[in-house]
Amino acid sequence: MTWLSGAPVDPLWAAICIAWTAALMLHAAFAKAGDLALFEQHLAAYRVPASSVPLLARALPAAEALAVLLLLSPWRGAGAALAALLLLAYAMAMAWQRLHQRVLDCGCGGAPLPVSWPLVARNGVLAAVALASAMPVADRSLGLADALVIAAAVVLGALLYAAFSQVLRQFAANDPAAAPR
Repeated sequence: MTWLSGAPVDPLWAAICIAWTAALMLHAAFAKAGDLALFEQHLAAYRVPASSVPLLARALPAAEALAVLLLLSPWRGAGAALAALLLLAYAMAMAWQRLHQRVLDCGCGGAPLPVSWPLVARNGVLAAVALASAMPVADRSLGLADALVIAAAVVLGALLYAAFSQVLRQFAANDPAAAPR
């Protein structure tokens, strides 16, 4: 792994990480902002103080949208750091709930999905992908074939994300103790 040593990597790898993280953060921002009342319910279920819920319900989607804008700008390192910070904060919130044996919907958007250790791990992996968006890149122009690979990688990443969520939903459906309360 040359990027761990700080050596530049092929820009295609960085572009895939940027595109995937941007797509994830954009989806998350729209899911939260699209139904603020539901997102406020999720925050309350996480036991966020009631006085902070309205502000946080608006600030988190705004931060996710800001991460997207930064990722697609010359400040992609800041966008990568912000996206990773958000993903790790969400992972910590889920881990706290699991440590206290609370069962609730993760609030990840889409069909209900109970908070679980695999979701905590998933967010850790997603944070690593977000940080990989800030890798230094080698001096090489991206062409049409690269753009097609990036688009295919984003589609594949979205499908894998959805499949992972569906597998976890199936496991939860077979475990009555995992049903959100």
